[in-house]
Amino acid sequence: MDEVWVLLQGIVLGFAIAAPVGPIGLLCIRRTLQHGPLMGFFTGFGAAVADTFYGAIAAFGVSAALSFRAGTRSPSS
Repeated sequence: MDEVWVLLQGIVLGFAIAAPVGPIGLLCIRRTLQHGPLMGFFTGFGAAVADTFYGAIAAFGVSAALSFRAGTRSPSS
């Protein structure tokens, strides 16, 4: 039984070390500790959705810039 406990501790420690600790990570940790795990989850989920939108905007912007530079028109035009 001790081996299982050590394994579980190692897994938890591994996740703690692997977690990125930036401003959004700290915000998720703080809200989790203050308001509970559900609020922490939704904070992280909101950050992930915002990153998805920013990534999509960047991808479409790069695609439009490359199309403009190549002299082709976008399919929606």
